Amino acid sequence: MKKSNKYKKIIIAIIATACVCAGVVTYAYVTTEVRTSQPPAVSFASQTATPASSLWVEPVLGGLLTKSINETSNIETFDLGTITVKALPMEIQEGLETLLTVSTEGTSIFQGTTEEYREFNFSQNGQYEVTLNVVSPKSTDISRGEFTYKFSFVLDVQPKILFSSDKALQGDILAVYVNNGFMTEHPIIDTDFGEPVFLPLSADEYIAYVPINYSKSIGKYAITVSLGEIKKTQSIIVTERNYSVQHMTVSNETTQATMNNPKGPDNWATRIKVLWNTYDEEKYWTDTFIQPCFARISTEFGLYRYTNNNPNPSRHTGIDIAANPDTPVQASNAGRVVRAEEIIYTGNTVVIEHGGSLKTYYYHMNSLDVKEGDMVERGQIIGKVGSTGYSTGAHLHFEVKMGSNSLSPWELFDGTSKIYFMGE
Repeated sequence: MKKSNKYKKIIIAIIATACVCAGVVTYAYVTTEVRTSQPPAVSFASQTATPASSLWVEPVLGGLLTKSINETSNIETFDLGTITVKALPMEIQEGLETLLTVSTEGTSIFQGTTEEYREFNFSQNGQYEVTLNVVSPKSTDISRGEFTYKFSFVLDVQPKILFSSDKALQGDILAVYVNNGFMTEHPIIDTDFGEPVFLPLSADEYIAYVPINYSKSIGKYAITVSLGEIKKTQSIIVTERNYSVQHMTVSNETTQATMNNPKGPDNWATRIKVLWNTYDEEKYWTDTFIQPCFARISTEFGLYRYTNNNPNPSRHTGIDIAANPDTPVQASNAGRVVRAEEIIYTGNTVVIEHGGSLKTYYYHMNSLDVKEGDMVERGQIIGKVGSTGYSTGAHLHFEVKMGSNSLSPWELFDGTSKIYFMGE
């Protein structure tokens, strides 16, 4: 009998302990707060989305239990519609655990973190589904969060061939933008204006700059671009630019030392003219071109110049800036120095290649601050104004060329040149 009472006491103690524990657990569960907040901001393909589902989880009694709040959205999948570009960036705040899955026709073609997704490229058109799972760690302010974002879209990327304009002034520069889409062929351009080349802007984007020489006859011309079996032709109307006239006197001493120097033609051919057939297959510049120095424009672009009463005028292929001696000369834009030396005709000379044969020329300087092969930035000092070579006084002769085509600098300076066209 005494033994039975002993067992009863043990059972009662166990039950009492269990009740106390249950009470403690119940109290802990009831009093534990699940702290929610705004879900992480997610942008996919430049569109902001809300999660299809959110789960907030808070540990109870050190993780023995968990308390959670589950929220679902009325929109299970965010429909992005039809997308016509290949680049579909995923943007989300840093420090979160992510798993992204891209599927098409029920087959997963990518699975990894959003960081790894940056290296992923879509390879064909079609219907796609994207699921993003995000985990945000528990903090002093909010509970642990688990979120699911779902997207669907049709990818329909087609090649684009876009022309900056259908008309141009003499001395203008036109641009042709090509987006390959999913094609692998390199675009080819055929024009009645020089020999432009396509420069890569990205893995599937190209740009070509088309020079309209300052003396190109007015009339109708054509630019044709081929991309695989796709061919597109744009008619271009060239209109007349107004050019002024200048009369100039140059001393016999200067003429004999430069233009009449028997070494001049060969020096010009091997040091300057040879550059007309060269180009770099990289676009170095990004910002608007700047005027290399500022002072009175003593000779305008393209004017007809009569020298020493010669009845046959020459043409001025750039602009003359009548700055004081030793005024700093800035690089008009970023590029590679392809010539930096004294030339018989042009004195101390710098030539900068900006990509695709687009070059700027700086003549008659007193001194040079760069050397051939240097990479220069827009606005970098490359020399100082002088009066070397075939010159009647301190000034900077500045000109823009593509190949042998002389081009107006003014539209480059004021930002209206079609060279700044990027396909939009």
